[in-house]
Amino acid sequence: MEKIELVATMRESKKVIDFLQRKGMVELTSHELPDGMLNPDTDYNISQLEKFIQTAKKAKETLSKYAPEKKSLVDSFKPPREMEMSKFLDMSESADKTMNICYDILGAQKSIDNAHAQQIRLKTSNEALEVWKDLDIPTKFKSTRYVTVLIGTFPDSQTDASIKESLAERIPEIEAIETEVVYTSEMQSCAVVMCLKKDANTVTEALRSMGFVRPTEISDKTPKEMLKENRITINELDKQILEAQSKIVSMASAHEDIDFLIDYFTMRVDKYEQFKKVSLSDNVLYLSGYIPVKYAEKTVEQLENKFTVAITLSEPEEDEEVPVLLENNAFAAGVEGITEMYSLPGKNDIDPNAIMSFFYYLFFGMMFSDAGYGLLMVIATAFILLKCKPEGNKKKTVMMYFFCGISTMFWGIMFGSFFGDLINVIRTNYLGLPEMRLYLWLNPQGDDLMTTMLWCFLFGIVHLFVGLAIKGYLEWKQGDRFGAICDVLSVYLAVGGAAPICAGMIIDVPDIYKTVGKYCALVGVVLIILTAGRSSKGIFGKLGSGLYALYNTISGYLSDVLSYSRLLALGLVTGIIGSVVNLMGTLPENMVVKTILFIVVFVLGHTINFGINIIGAYVHTNRLQYVEFFSRFYEGGGRAFNPLKVNSSTFKLKEENNNG
Repeated sequence: MEKIELVATMRESKKVIDFLQRKGMVELTSHELPDGMLNPDTDYNISQLEKFIQTAKKAKETLSKYAPEKKSLVDSFKPPREMEMSKFLDMSESADKTMNICYDILGAQKSIDNAHAQQIRLKTSNEALEVWKDLDIPTKFKSTRYVTVLIGTFPDSQTDASIKESLAERIPEIEAIETEVVYTSEMQSCAVVMCLKKDANTVTEALRSMGFVRPTEISDKTPKEMLKENRITINELDKQILEAQSKIVSMASAHEDIDFLIDYFTMRVDKYEQFKKVSLSDNVLYLSGYIPVKYAEKTVEQLENKFTVAITLSEPEEDEEVPVLLENNAFAAGVEGITEMYSLPGKNDIDPNAIMSFFYYLFFGMMFSDAGYGLLMVIATAFILLKCKPEGNKKKTVMMYFFCGISTMFWGIMFGSFFGDLINVIRTNYLGLPEMRLYLWLNPQGDDLMTTMLWCFLFGIVHLFVGLAIKGYLEWKQGDRFGAICDVLSVYLAVGGAAPICAGMIIDVPDIYKTVGKYCALVGVVLIILTAGRSSKGIFGKLGSGLYALYNTISGYLSDVLSYSRLLALGLVTGIIGSVVNLMGTLPENMVVKTILFIVVFVLGHTINFGINIIGAYVHTNRLQYVEFFSRFYEGGGRAFNPLKVNSSTFKLKEENNNG
């Protein structure tokens, strides 16, 4: 990574920034403000653009709801479409037109929402009016010349007789009362009570004591008329909703334009954010940043040919926080995302992906270890790579699973698992042939269980030792050569020497190996005691620290090596469950029933087994890298290279040559 400083004329400042964004190779950084220069305030522009982006995203979501794009899972792996610069400029000039389409879509959706809300209100009103449908006078009706009419509801079941009896108990002096119950249920009764005007107040108070309340729907029309009008209005609103939906569907062709609009405004937001790091005067623009070494010379040449600029390239200072850009071949690039999830390399680290990738694929394959599952992974990922030609991080992820699939196939063949014991199931149940040996090397489900476990421990020790070797290399590089030799060699001797002795407790190990191992372990223990406490003061302090380091080494490496037993455990689970699935499918004796059941159980069972165990293999392989491998040497803490670029998921400019 090199540091770049650029000065350009104000007249060309916008074009220079646009060029850098299209190239996507320069990360702009904040710097000390030169005399007579200012940083532009772009907050208002960013705020407005973010509002436009949110509007466009809502319009896109609404349009997708009524007129979804026809995209398959495979399409999600395809790279963004290439766009000529002339097409980009034309579509940029049409941004206002596309924005108006977004407003039209959202306006139509608002009409739909309002219509739905109105329908809900009318349906709620109809529910309230339904109990009054037998009332032949308006609910607003109150009185004639001599008679007061009281319309309302009781909170319980009532009849004409029960209402009159209750009123007679409360107001025995008033006899001129008539009632008509138009609806009754256990929870409610709707009634009309008529009395002389002069008795209205007294009767009203008596009714109120009985829980009598006026209806919620008051109108100068009868309930039947109101119900009819509401239903007509609901039907009209349905038509309005259909018209608005049709209007949205008619704009289905705007999907691509809206996608472009979102990305275009996002580009502008990114550009305005970066403008805050640029210094301006009346006549010139000044910026500084970082550029990968491999792109620096060509980018500078293009800038100098296109614009009036002055550019300086220099090596970053030792104490500068230089951004990290990982660059690896296809084999190692697949696991870059795994490293990034943990942490990017710090300034004193190496890029671990080239070394880690081998162990990652090795361990993933051992944990998944079914040749059939691996074959499916290879076919699926190869199809995506050849058909879709993914780019960037998508390509890296697909490549990772491609190599994981190859490793899974390899270990499936070594351990004799192809969709469990499918080969022998077909031989014995359908071909009438005896079982055959399926494994090429070890049979962990049979007699080779302990041997397989020891091989897993051996792979684990190699994994740990490689991490330790990297630590020694880094210490040597930083000048601590004595520490590099002592810290690494002592552990190699102690752990490596103890390995054949421990293995001899499980399998037969030649005495010569155990004897050599014993002396190596003894030398390693002595080295740890004598050198691990070298930074402590005094002879007793050094010995005490050395003994403590010995205890940590023994207990730490014992638990670390044992953690690699998961390689065997997960591999066994995959194979055993696969075999159990096959057994379940062949239980019936009738050949037709057996075949049908076997197909169903095979597809369903192996799909579940594949899904569960690929997740387990992924999680535990990551754990072995993070906890066991990285802990030996890796500090992390690096900052990702984040250049000003075209952040678009839907298009890429033909002229740009991105770093990814």
